[in-house]
Amino acid sequence: MNIYVKELYPKVFKSNSKQTLYVSFEHDETIDCSLLKIKIQPMEKYSVLHSEKYRIDEEERYSYVRLKHIESDIFAVEYEFSAEQQYSVKIKYDDKFVCCTYIYSLNDDLARLNIFKGDTHLHTCRSDGEGTPFEVACNYRAAGYDFITITDHHKFEPSLEAQEQIKELTNDFFVFSGEEVHNKDMGYFHIINMGGESSVNDIIETDDNYVETEIKKILSTRDFTGISDPRCVAYRIFVAEHIKKGNGLAIMAHPFWEAYGEYHMQTEEFIYHWQNGDFDALEVLAGCDGTGNGNNLQEMLRSDMLSQGYKIPVVGSSDAHTTVNKHSTDLFNKQFTLVFAKDFNDITKAIKCEQSVAVERTDDSKYRVVGKFRYAKYARFLMREYYFSYSNLCLEHANALKNKNIALVKESEDKIYKFKSKFFNI
Repeated sequence: MNIYVKELYPKVFKSNSKQTLYVSFEHDETIDCSLLKIKIQPMEKYSVLHSEKYRIDEEERYSYVRLKHIESDIFAVEYEFSAEQQYSVKIKYDDKFVCCTYIYSLNDDLARLNIFKGDTHLHTCRSDGEGTPFEVACNYRAAGYDFITITDHHKFEPSLEAQEQIKELTNDFFVFSGEEVHNKDMGYFHIINMGGESSVNDIIETDDNYVETEIKKILSTRDFTGISDPRCVAYRIFVAEHIKKGNGLAIMAHPFWEAYGEYHMQTEEFIYHWQNGDFDALEVLAGCDGTGNGNNLQEMLRSDMLSQGYKIPVVGSSDAHTTVNKHSTDLFNKQFTLVFAKDFNDITKAIKCEQSVAVERTDDSKYRVVGKFRYAKYARFLMREYYFSYSNLCLEHANALKNKNIALVKESEDKIYKFKSKFFNI
């Protein structure tokens, strides 16, 4: 008999409660219910201990139970979920495996949050990228993103342009205001303004006297002992402070990017900024790092500082200049951020509270996650079990957005809502 699992749902449950898992099948003969069995096994906090007493065949450590027939081709089993963790699920029919997959249970605090996939550093044709801000936004939605920050060089307006165009069509995808901030002559000031209410580039490029006065104040009030280039550091402090004054998130961009024959930031400067809390988040995985050297160094230096008690929230960013990957070296959808937040308005706050992880994706099966362990392990589960289906639905949504077809936008949003409601039983 040929039998396949058509659907297994929900995939995410609340911890410390008994809930029902449903399974529907496709088959070419009548199912004999007595031959259909399921096993749910906790992967982290075992309910059957590893000890001499239980040293038996691993497949027999946890018992299979029968699935209860509900209706038509739908079966179910009740299960008492314990600690927050991942569970493996195996289904047999006539002692042959027909399904091996995973489900997850969450404690109440994390269960109350939504998951948002985003990119906090990218470019459009308004600076040195490809595609209009609206086109870029739609292409990100098509890849399963929930938010982006358009950060064109020296320019704030392109992000506002896309933000307004998207707002007219949907509330299910969000464009943050943003810019990549530089000093006038480029150089070593690449800082991301995410969600700010005003442009810092505009200040730098129109008011030299004010900028110079503020830099001198910082140089006279801060202790720069051990810093070889105090003015460089003071300039970054000025930028970060003004991003925060505008209620934006000040992100340290690609500190170990290899530019102009050297790293973008000296190690002593990186340490100084985080010791003094100058930035809100670190771009720990940056798409502009082609070799992996910079990302590795950023991650390790952050690890050293965490061990010393410093707080360094993370984001992953592509720094993409095109959303149409033509070469293996293109950056779109390779590095991104997953944020656990209540809603779009809560995203920047959640990042500052370390409720985000940076993801580096090699392909649909290979990826690594940087961030707090609790969020990282849940993110890995979502990458494997959630995002493939979700991205396909987002593609339909994006096509409706591109065509500005309100009816199809609403129809695709209803499909996304139904999918999420079935996937998350929380």
